[in-house]
Amino acid sequence: MIYLQKNFVKKNIKKIKANIPNVLTISRLFLTFPLIIFLEINKTNLVFTLIIIGGITDYFDGYFARKLNLKSTFGAIFDPLTDKIFLLIPLLWLCKMGIIPFWSLAIILFRELIISVLRTTMKDGLPASQLGKCKTFFFFIALVLFFQPFSKDLLSSLGIIFYWIGFILTLITFIDYLRVKKNTI
Repeated sequence: MIYLQKNFVKKNIKKIKANIPNVLTISRLFLTFPLIIFLEINKTNLVFTLIIIGGITDYFDGYFARKLNLKSTFGAIFDPLTDKIFLLIPLLWLCKMGIIPFWSLAIILFRELIISVLRTTMKDGLPASQLGKCKTFFFFIALVLFFQPFSKDLLSSLGIIFYWIGFILTLITFIDYLRVKKNTI
């Protein structure tokens, strides 16, 4: 009996290990539901906490995928899609509150939707470029600064700077991804 249990664990540990990055991505996706609720009821300290957790899971799903060589088409498609959902929801709220302009968010949404469609047409899912990862990082830092529960004025001003850097990277990476797609047709 014990031998069978050990054998079962050995066989299934690879499956579990293979799914760690995807489990982290999916858990981040499910965090969007409480994120929406906390934004709606204006619990920005809880939004801050969820953004931190989301950033940590984003880091570790990529870390485990690289470290354990567990890159997958699912991860290449769903990790960036989850990042988009997780970052765009608070950005929508910031737009609603008049903190960021609608036109900039509309351009970001346009880019993200086009890139998501391109990812579904590529065999490898069109993994994120280094510059695309930087874009996500700048938006993440902007959100941390906007929602942090400490000094609002100075850090929110820094949040605006990080937002605009992320926005510029949005435009640059959009052009880069279109070039990649054009070269594969």
